[in-house]
Amino acid sequence: MKKLILVISLMLFVSGCGGVGKNYQEVREREMKTDPCKYERMRGNKAEERCRARVAAGGTGERKAGGLFDNVLEELRGEIGAGNGQNIAVNKWLWNGSIETVKDFPLKIADAFGGVIETDWINNANIRDQRCAIKILVKTKDFISNGVSANMICQSFNGTNWVLNNEDLSKANREIENSILSLARKSFLAFSG
Repeated sequence: MKKLILVISLMLFVSGCGGVGKNYQEVREREMKTDPCKYERMRGNKAEERCRARVAAGGTGERKAGGLFDNVLEELRGEIGAGNGQNIAVNKWLWNGSIETVKDFPLKIADAFGGVIETDWINNANIRDQRCAIKILVKTKDFISNGVSANMICQSFNGTNWVLNNEDLSKANREIENSILSLARKSFLAFSG
């Protein structure tokens, strides 16, 4: 008799747990509608900031398989082509010359499709209160001298904050661009034989 009661109570318990997952999902969906960043808030400030940005951009708080820019990427793929490697947006010689020029520095961004390269802050061990970054934009598919631009920015530490230097860095920018063009030319000549 005890075994029968035990079996019946276990069956009732197990059958009562059948809808727990479904109820959990319904509760989570309700919570996401009222507070879409609840779970990101538990993970920390940066996760919550990213979630708030997704919500402000018109998305939901939940991550989906794609990203915020899926529509934009699909439109670009439609305009440019299927993406078979033939339709790259920048000149490969200028791109390779740019990468070769900044290969010794830590990279923050290297977007071959958009032609953007940005280094992280470069610190000189001898000058602790100054840092610089290099931003390079490959602007064209054509192998032309004005198809690339470089911009170096430097900051100085004033004791509490990093502030932008007002130095004229146009000479350094030209030197970087000339280095890129020189390396691109060498690569092109080596390839074309």
